[in-house]
Amino acid sequence: MDRSFWRVIANDENALPQGEWVAELTPELLGWLGSTDPELRDEFAYRILAAWIERGQYAPDQLRTMAKQMTANLEAGLGEEGTDSVFLRTYSVLILMEIVALDNASPFLDRGDLEGFLETAVGYLRRERDLRSWVPGPGWANAVGHTADLLMMLARSPHLGAAELQRILDAIAERLCTPTPAVFVHHEDERLAYAVLNVLRRDLIDRPRLTAWLDQFGAPPGQDSWRSSFASEAESAARVNVTAFLRALYFQTMLTDSPPPGARETLDGIVDALKRADIGFYDLA
Repeated sequence: MDRSFWRVIANDENALPQGEWVAELTPELLGWLGSTDPELRDEFAYRILAAWIERGQYAPDQLRTMAKQMTANLEAGLGEEGTDSVFLRTYSVLILMEIVALDNASPFLDRGDLEGFLETAVGYLRRERDLRSWVPGPGWANAVGHTADLLMMLARSPHLGAAELQRILDAIAERLCTPTPAVFVHHEDERLAYAVLNVLRRDLIDRPRLTAWLDQFGAPPGQDSWRSSFASEAESAARVNVTAFLRALYFQTMLTDSPPPGARETLDGIVDALKRADIGFYDLA
């Protein structure tokens, strides 16, 4: 099929193929998830697959098979930095997100499926080393932002309880506090904060656990504070990411039309975490 065909499919809902057409065309779309051509990857592969998933074009068994392929894709080139393999991984994360979103709206998966997706998501967030967001030429990679979107959908899943929601929180804290060469400048902070906001809305994490979680942001791992972070570019970047995230979480919690239970106490806890992460600017006269 030439690009004009795919442009019609991507932009005209009335041109949506049915039945056998979908099964025949899906492998080509899945193969484009790792393309460095942003039209093939973003406009065709992701956009069309997301629409077909949302509109019920796949049977549950087909979606489970697709999810297994996406999970396997996350291992392809994992650990590499600055290579094109990142696109297949990050867009496979988005397809998993769409599958979870469908299950949240019209359940067809079981608890074991969702626990597996959570294990995949937190493991991937921990192990991904290519943290580029916008890449000149190929476009969006954005591993952190895409994984935040998957974690947000998992946080909404009724299959997952307090223990699983705590894993989401801990994975986000680990990613942010770990020294990194990447300063997140493409709204990763907001997307991670929105994942946490969805955890808080479930009201399954008790106050002591939430307080302990916020305490993690007060210093890099193994240290008492961020005040010596200037000596390490990676620690300085991590502190920037931490404070941006905490501010994003504060304002999302304060301004949302659907605040989580105990929002006032949560806001106070976020302020305390920001104070602990301060390196002296809050003390200026």
